[in-house]
Amino acid sequence: MSSFLVTAIVTLTIGLLGVWDSEASSSSVAAAAAAAAGTGSYRIRSRPPPGTTHQQPSRSSSTGLSRNSNSNWQDVYIAGFLALSDHEIEAPLGQGVMPAITLALRHLANSSFLHDYRLRLLYNDTQCSASVGMKAFFDMMDKDPRKVMILGGSCNSVTDSIAKTSKHWRIPVLSYADTHPMFTRKSYPNFFRIVPSENAFNAPRVKLLQAFNWTRVGTLYQNEPRFALAHNGLVSLLDSAGIELTESQGFVNDLTQPLAKLMEKDVRIILASFNATWARRVFCAVSRINLYGGRYQWILAGPRQERWWMSQAEDQQDPTVNCTSYEILAALEGAFVVDVLPLTSSKQVTISGLTAEEYEKQYNKERGDSYSQFHGYAYDAVWTAAQTAASSGSSRQPHLSLRNFTYRDPFWEKLLLDALRSVDFNGVTGRIKFEDNERSGRLTVKQIVGAHEVPVAEYENASDTLFLNESAISWMSESKQPPRDRTIQTVEPSRISVPVFVTLTIVAALGIVLASSFLAINIRFRNQRYIKMSSPYLNNTIIIGCLLTYTSVILLGLDSHLTSESALPVICTARIWTLMAGFTLAFGSMFSKTWRVHSIFTDVKLNKKAIKDYQLFMVVGVLLTIDIAILTTWQVIDPFYRETKLLEPYPHPSQDNAEIRPENEYCQSNHMTIFVSSIYAYKGLLMAFGCFLAWETRNVNIPALNDSKYIGMSVYNVVIMCVIGGAVSFILEDEQDVSYVIISIFIVFCTTGTLCLVFVPKLIELRRNPQGTIEKRGVRSTVKP
Repeated sequence: MSSFLVTAIVTLTIGLLGVWDSEASSSSVAAAAAAAAGTGSYRIRSRPPPGTTHQQPSRSSSTGLSRNSNSNWQDVYIAGFLALSDHEIEAPLGQGVMPAITLALRHLANSSFLHDYRLRLLYNDTQCSASVGMKAFFDMMDKDPRKVMILGGSCNSVTDSIAKTSKHWRIPVLSYADTHPMFTRKSYPNFFRIVPSENAFNAPRVKLLQAFNWTRVGTLYQNEPRFALAHNGLVSLLDSAGIELTESQGFVNDLTQPLAKLMEKDVRIILASFNATWARRVFCAVSRINLYGGRYQWILAGPRQERWWMSQAEDQQDPTVNCTSYEILAALEGAFVVDVLPLTSSKQVTISGLTAEEYEKQYNKERGDSYSQFHGYAYDAVWTAAQTAASSGSSRQPHLSLRNFTYRDPFWEKLLLDALRSVDFNGVTGRIKFEDNERSGRLTVKQIVGAHEVPVAEYENASDTLFLNESAISWMSESKQPPRDRTIQTVEPSRISVPVFVTLTIVAALGIVLASSFLAINIRFRNQRYIKMSSPYLNNTIIIGCLLTYTSVILLGLDSHLTSESALPVICTARIWTLMAGFTLAFGSMFSKTWRVHSIFTDVKLNKKAIKDYQLFMVVGVLLTIDIAILTTWQVIDPFYRETKLLEPYPHPSQDNAEIRPENEYCQSNHMTIFVSSIYAYKGLLMAFGCFLAWETRNVNIPALNDSKYIGMSVYNVVIMCVIGGAVSFILEDEQDVSYVIISIFIVFCTTGTLCLVFVPKLIELRRNPQGTIEKRGVRSTVKP
């Protein structure tokens, strides 16, 4: 809150004082800033290096610099703002770059690069605090000598305040470590950075995805501006590259739901962006839910300190990190990290006359225990400032020199900014050249393997090229291959198995043989008295209906695997016609015979004429006509077509990261529900009425109608089997083998039961009484009470 307040006060003060003389106004502005921020004491780890002076952030502190005795040299001053206090998180960055700055100033002093200029640095400890940084800034502006440029650090709040304020003093700011994507030329016209921004980490990650043909990814990012802004750019790049963003999850405090969403969507390639503190929390949570290993690939965006996963100091009081460093490291194993390249891998001699390797040796001797991955960028930043001063000095008007530099002068502002934008040299971090105040440098891709970060690729922004060393990559899967970006699903047509079809076809064929045998016997002995009394022609109709239902069992097992996809609609039509016609002929005949028994049983007029067989055929004919009308309308208006449905996948028995997804085929029509419902309603009423008639005549014993009892039992059999079979067909619709077996068993059982109930007693009677003679036993028609 204090940083925003100080920034607001500073901006307002500058706006009010902008027309005043800089010398007169600087003292009062510094006093205002000091009053707002307060004063403090600062502890420095080591003595200021040669060419640098540490200034206490107060008006009374001395510059601590003296002019060189050579009067031909002109000192050019730059202001440095670094986080150096031991208790600050960012302190290692500031402490680690001071040796690099020392080397740069020393190398400049020992060269003739600046001709008649000598570069000097005045620096302050900002304590990574906006208020302290702004007070130091005003103290710097208030005191002589004037500083032609500001060298900024890595703390966003300090950089933001100073960058906003510096444009009112019309001096450039050069950052060696701040990667926040909010610092754009449009918003901060005087701000330059020598380190690539957070946005620059997106392109190499997309290139990495393309290198391994990963086209389905998810993202996880810390929902704060630094990472959210970069994430927006990443989403745009993914879309341009044709990569599917399956799931995108931001988090503020809770990781449970974002990680659960990634697992739910089966995201295998995860692009992640968060700071080091949250990185430890994330991978602690990842280790708990097993969202790592050979099936997953994490791609992180840096930069971070060395071995950041080992840092537990911040987390000792944090209950959200209850993992050891080794558990976090286990979850990190194999992860890629896109980071700034500390030093170029080129052997080329740089502007300082050293190669990057030679510079690194000198830096390691100079740094002691301090280290920062930005040391090379700080070194190049000093050389950038030097080249800017040299260019400004060589291009200035004859009557002007940097000795005459003043604040808030548009001429000097333009001169310095143009000089910065024209900088172009080879530094220890690569080529230094600005485009829209951003440096297009090289980035590195590292892989975490066994507590080490192994370089596996470099990315060059200028040419948009990824230089990948695949032999250096260690894949975590058993196959030692890159993980797949998704579970590979193999669509496997789910068809009725051939053994099942063959078995049920044989059973149905045996049923057809049985029905044909009954038909032959019924025709052969149609004039035998016992058979003739049971209406043999209606019995033939029952047998024909049973033959059709047996045939439907075979048709139900035929699919496109055994025939063809184009033939399936025809098979579908044949199924419904044979089953409907078979049911109507068989059940309709039994229904009509039961109706006749019921009519005789309920006839109170003894002289009423008997119901003839042709009348029963008329009943069957009416029922059959209704069927034909419904089916014909159905086929003309809404014919069948083949439809497929993907079922739930199951793991592949022999392949990792693979699933088999069954695909069922069905007979379908656009208005199938309407026609099926009408058939069920019509047949249901018929079966209900048939049950009623059978129940009403259950005690009837009429010798003239010798099969009435068995016909009633057959009606019960058909109704029960149809109701159960219809329910099962809905429940087991997707289980094709099981559904086919159960429905076929119901059809065969129902049909065979009907045939046996109707015709086995007749066969027994034929065997007992081949001639069909009537035995006089004094039997008469009765109804059991």
